[in-house]
Amino acid sequence: MKRLLAVIIMATLAYSGWWFYAAQDLRSSVMDWFDTQRSAGLEAKYADLTVRGFPNRTDLTITQPMIAAGDGTLGWRAPFLQILALSYKRGHVIVAWPDTQTLTTGQGDIAVVSDRLRASVIHDEGTLIRSNLESTVLNMTGPNQTLAMADVNAALEKIDAAPAAYRVAVSVGSLAATPPQAAPNIGSDSLGSLRAELELRFDQPLTTEVLSGLPPNVTEMTLTRSEISYGAVTFRVTGNATFDTDGRATGEVTLTAENWRDAIADARESGDLPTALSDGLVELLSMLSTFGGARDALDVTLGLDRGTVLIGPIPVGKLPPLNWR
Repeated sequence: MKRLLAVIIMATLAYSGWWFYAAQDLRSSVMDWFDTQRSAGLEAKYADLTVRGFPNRTDLTITQPMIAAGDGTLGWRAPFLQILALSYKRGHVIVAWPDTQTLTTGQGDIAVVSDRLRASVIHDEGTLIRSNLESTVLNMTGPNQTLAMADVNAALEKIDAAPAAYRVAVSVGSLAATPPQAAPNIGSDSLGSLRAELELRFDQPLTTEVLSGLPPNVTEMTLTRSEISYGAVTFRVTGNATFDTDGRATGEVTLTAENWRDAIADARESGDLPTALSDGLVELLSMLSTFGGARDALDVTLGLDRGTVLIGPIPVGKLPPLNWR
């Protein structure tokens, strides 16, 4: 009995020592990350770091975290951020955000209000394998516009056959937005819902080391399914594109929509869409619908050439580059 008791005590002491070592290692890693951001010229700080959860959890809480570009044009701050993990299940963490946080942009602050905003992250020796994000409510209010979302879900999963390719799925159960102040009478407040499924290939694998710095660039995108409801009409977009080193897209996109004439007519009758604008919009969509051979259904394929949008050989617009560096 004494020998068994001694074994239990030794095992308990060994596990306790390991937990405190793991907790200190986690705390030091986060402190080093903030130091690295400051060395890179960013403003990065926090009020306190604590690790709790003994004996079977290592729950890290960062109090008043803040990170911003040196010129103050882009940043994020929050009352706290939590990274939760089981001490015996390495490679799987839960990230929990507070109900309120703030994004700083060149156009002003964006207030983010959410309910149960959580993310699950699974990695294998630092390489991201799978991640899921969900929130029952996610609202963003900026200087000129408000975006309100409910039942938000996003999932990302590594494609085994490619080292830097991932499947992504996004869904928003309901979504509403106020129009920008520059054009307050354009469009209905209700955008309905959003569904999208796509595959992304990056210029390097997603690892904890890569994600702690500047985001990797997308080199290829395949949009297998997307549906955006806008009042009475649902737009569907599919296509694929490659991106050069400047983030300019080259490829092909197909846009389809039904009942778009009824949707525009309803918006005009309700006063949400000015008559002059609706007439021009009907004329434009009518022209696009002729390419698909149907009067009331929009089915058009748009070409992309280094960011230029084309209908056949005719340029009709320009896409901004997809480049975060």
